[in-house]
Parts: sequence; C-alpha cells; structure tokens
Amino acid sequence: MSSFRFVHTADLHLDSPLKSLALRDPDLAGRVGDATRSALERIVALCLEERVDALLIAGDLFDGEQQSMKTAAFLAQQMRRLDEAGTRVFIIRGNHDAQAPVTGALALPPNCHVFTGRGGIVEHRGVAIQGVSFPDRSAPESLLPKYRPPRPGMPNIALLHTSLAGAEGHDTYAPCSVADLKAHGADYWALGHVHARSVHAEAPWIVMPGMPQGRAIDEAGAKSATLVTVGAQGIGVETRPTATLEFARATVALDGVDDWEGALRQAAAALEAAAEAAEAPAAVVRLTLGGASPLAWRLRRDRALFEEELRAMLPAAGDVFLEALRLDVEPDAVRGGSASPVDGLGALMAEIARDPGFLSEAEDYLGRMVQALPPELRDRFGADAAGRAAVLAALVAEGEATVLAALDAAADEGGAGAAD
Repeated sequence: MSSFRFVHTADLHLDSPLKSLALRDPDLAGRVGDATRSALERIVALCLEERVDALLIAGDLFDGEQQSMKTAAFLAQQMRRLDEAGTRVFIIRGNHDAQAPVTGALALPPNCHVFTGRGGIVEHRGVAIQGVSFPDRSAPESLLPKYRPPRPGMPNIALLHTSLAGAEGHDTYAPCSVADLKAHGADYWALGHVHARSVHAEAPWIVMPGMPQGRAIDEAGAKSATLVTVGAQGIGVETRPTATLEFARATVALDGVDDWEGALRQAAAALEAAAEAAEAPAAVVRLTLGGASPLAWRLRRDRALFEEELRAMLPAAGDVFLEALRLDVEPDAVRGGSASPVDGLGALMAEIARDPGFLSEAEDYLGRMVQALPPELRDRFGADAAGRAAVLAALVAEGEATVLAALDAAADEGGAGAAD
C-alpha cells in the first residue's frame, strides 16, 4: 500500500478560561487567551504543509460550559481549510466536549467525521479508523466493549479518550490498561485526556500526544502534535511543536548577593535563558529566588518593585514574560553583632507555628476558605489531608517571613534615624 499519513492531537480546550497568574499582565493575558486558537492554527498548517491524509482529534476540543458559538465558528473555519485541501478529520468527544453547549449545535464541513457514543468504523484510503465519543461528561467504565474488531487486511487506527489506569492530576475516565489496548488488535491507538505526552507502547503504538498548548504553569514544558506515517515498513512517529507560548520554571541562587542591581541582572539572565531553551516562540516563566542573601528581607518588603524593575529589563521582542516571582531566599546566617529583637521574634513565631492549637485553628480557617472557592480551584490547596497540610505549612512560613521582613526593615530605619 502507499503510505497513509496523519496528525494526531487531543485536548486543545479551545478558548478555555485563563488559569494563569499572567492575568495580572494585560498584554500577556491576551497572548495566553489566544494561545489555544493559535495552537489549532499551527496544527492545521502542519497538516497542510505535510499534505497528510487525515487529522485525528482524540477529544476535548472544547472546555466545557464556558464556550460560545464564536468558538465553534472558529473551529469550523479551520476545518474548512482542511476540507479545501482534501484532508479528512476524525473526531471523538471527550468529557469536556460533552459539557460544552456548542457541541450539539456544531456545524462542521463534510470532511469531518465525529464518532458517536455507539462507535463505528470508517475506511479511508485503505485504512480503518474507529472511535467512540463520550455521550456525557462521565465515563466510569471502560469504553473498549464498544470498539469493533479490527478490519482484516488493512492498518487499523482507533481513537480513545481515556485516563488509562490513572494519571496524577486527572480524574478517572473510561479506564483501561495498556494490555487491554494491545489485546484489541489495532495498530495505532490515538489517545487523549492526559495533558502530558507519553508513548505507552510501540507494538502496537499507544500514544498520548499531550495537549498542544499549555495554559498555566502546571502545564509547563514543550507541547506538540504527533505526525504518523503508516507504510509498508511499519509505522513511524514524530513530534512537531505546536505551542506559541511555553510555560517554564527557573531558579536563581542569590547566595551572598548583596547588590539589588546584581540580583536583577541574574534574574533577567535566568528568564532569557528559559526563553532560549523553550521550543515555543515565547516563554512564560515562574521565577524563584533562592539561596541566602543580605537582600532577603528587602526582597520580601519590596517584591512589587523588584518585579516591576525586572519586567522593565526584559527584551522588547516579547519572547519572554515573567509569570510570577517566588521568594525562597533566606537571610545570611551571620547578620553581624548580637541577635536583634526581630531574630527573637522569628524564633517565637516558629515555635507558635508548631503548636497543635494554632495548627488546628489554622487548618479550620484554611478549610473554610477552600470550601468557599469554586470547585475547580479547590485542589490547588491540596487534594487530600497530606496535600492540605503541606499547603498550610507553606502559607505559614510565607506569612512568618513577610512579617519579619517588614519588622526588620522598620528596625533598620529606626536605627538609621537614631544614628542621625
């Protein structure tokens, strides 16, 4: 047979609400807000450049209840570009698509085939392609019983939106095992749902392509679509970058640094290095300042000023953005002279933070605060008791450091005034 080529993607979450701290920067918020659309445009461009036979979308084109008909119109426009080139599109609906109000009213060009919840097989250019859509947002049981046996005498490709045996940070949907997929007999399983790319097997190919565009720091790293060639010699798999923005983390050690300008220069260099390492045209970086430095208290007191001056140092090309600044920097072990009253207060605060009564009251307060948040935000404060305790400890430590920084600065100013 002549080769059959297709692009496999999933989890575009078109026009999903921004989850990033980048909302505080209007210019960056606009870039992040358009990023999922840009990713689809790059996927379509890849299909056209490679002259593939098909585009496979393994669920979660949309992002649930927030979508509008403008999103559907944009999708239809991109699909028409493929229709004009003679490229077929095969789609299954994932759990987020099942929630989206536009899903039922979606009008796509004739090159698009959306598999139903009953499944089915379509033969296209000597290849059998099948998939099963989510009929609603939940799929607690495996969908594999709905898949048909492979068609003999031709390559078989199957689309499935699934959490497999489970993945950290993802709810369980249409659970099944890699062994179950291998036993079915398909030559390539085009999966979706888990946002990180993973190749679970190569005989047959079982590929989770990952999402093509991250939306926040917890979706950091390079993003791509999968280009697949099915030929007489077997199946070849490649990745192609799709993101226009790449979220990343960077750390700067300020050990011994006592110069504000020097700290700014090191921070700016770290941001630019992250941009150079990114596959995407631009990087959105969460920067952590660590180490032990005489600047520790001042950085906590004047964090907003440091962020403002750091952003002003970034290149005008718009290829790197500061998403957020995290402070993990500590004062030098030796402050000079005898211990100050602030040091003594710090020791007392640390002792109180270990008191069972304080911890119980703090846990109760955090629990009430979390329950007041929208459900989709609650897991950020710990998905279980251990996670909640870790978040609480971090918040207490941050609070201690912030109070001590303000008191230390006030003590320095008072001392300076007395000397005058």
